[in-house]
Amino acid sequence: MVSNIEKRRKKNKKIKKEFDKLTIRIFYGVLLFIGFMGLLIPIRPSKSELEKRTLTKFPKITAESFMSGEFFSDVSTWYADTFPFRETLLTANAKVEHLYGVQTEELHGTAVAADEIPDADAEIETKEEEEPAGPDATLHDQPEQAGTIYVVDNIGFELYGFSVDGANAYINVVNSTAEQLKGVADVYDILVPTSIAVNLDKENQEKIGSSNQGDAIDYVYGHLDKSVTSIPLLDILKKHNSEYLYFKTDHHWTADGAYYAYRELMKAKDMKAAPLTDYTKTEYGGFVGTFYTYSGQSEALKNNPDTVVTYTPQVNDMTYIDREGVEQTGNVIADPTDYSEENKYLAFIGGDEPYSKIENPNITDGSSCVVIKESYANACIPFLVNSYQTVHVVDYRYYGQNLLQLVKDNGIKDVIYLNNTHALLESATANMSRIISN
Repeated sequence: MVSNIEKRRKKNKKIKKEFDKLTIRIFYGVLLFIGFMGLLIPIRPSKSELEKRTLTKFPKITAESFMSGEFFSDVSTWYADTFPFRETLLTANAKVEHLYGVQTEELHGTAVAADEIPDADAEIETKEEEEPAGPDATLHDQPEQAGTIYVVDNIGFELYGFSVDGANAYINVVNSTAEQLKGVADVYDILVPTSIAVNLDKENQEKIGSSNQGDAIDYVYGHLDKSVTSIPLLDILKKHNSEYLYFKTDHHWTADGAYYAYRELMKAKDMKAAPLTDYTKTEYGGFVGTFYTYSGQSEALKNNPDTVVTYTPQVNDMTYIDREGVEQTGNVIADPTDYSEENKYLAFIGGDEPYSKIENPNITDGSSCVVIKESYANACIPFLVNSYQTVHVVDYRYYGQNLLQLVKDNGIKDVIYLNNTHALLESATANMSRIISN
């Protein structure tokens, strides 16, 4: 006779078997549902607000890509990169990770591949500041390595790695521009140090493997042709690092930081910079930028958002050519209140369009400039509007025409290269070179 214990054992075994079957059905059902959702092209995202980039587009099929298998590899990349609700899933994953412990201060950063910085061939002449420096707010905390971003004292930083090939290519581009525009326009170069060089002491920059941006800038300026006017900023910004010169959650500088670049440019031209009181100041809170994204969505940064301060010039209208080649109208300073928290820096000249033009009818002296830039310059351009009759803006990453021809056709007087030190990379200088040679 079978015992009651044996009966219960068999019954439990049967129940477990049925439960396992149900679990497998649910598992495969979820997989099928996810796969089905992944195939719904209409709900696939095309842009990432979180990562601030355009997502992978569905690849075009060619006989060559089909035979080599590249097409199928590209489809796989597209499928993963544009999966529906990817940002919701990324955010949920980050929040789950934060459940493992309370994180009021996070440190990120790995040593970047960098070249040794050669000595500059010449000393860089600087004009003394007219006003006294503010209190020193340099951070002296020792960061821990973990990724390419680190956060300390609720402030984000990114490492800087010097590329000698990139720097030499940048030097060649600026010098070539000056040579080809000799007698036509004056060329200025403004290399902006990133926040780590201004707000963190040199000892800790070295410890985390970040190259010395002062030496990098001196190397470039020391090799520029004498006809190029260089605008050193590092010492000026360091003397004012107690001010709100850089965002805490984003890699850009603020408009207050950019004002120092404008002021130094005007000083180099022996012109008087327009005071900040000539602009309309507005503040917009709730900005959480790129450092938040690339720090793994740090709670320390999320809980300490930035404020975007804008200074609207005398004239706030501009025209621009968008990336589709269509002429549009916009504002030099826009109201970013309704922008997502990641995109409030777009308040400055509408972001990164290939070409923009701002005309100030209040100035009639024929003065004009063109700024060759990436996004760092966006916060500085509004200040130029009060000093030039016409301001042209070229984003070298997207501009498809010839810069030199633009200068000659429009009688532009000043050519201003305005970029942060990460522009000293071959990937960036390749585009700069393209627009002076196409």
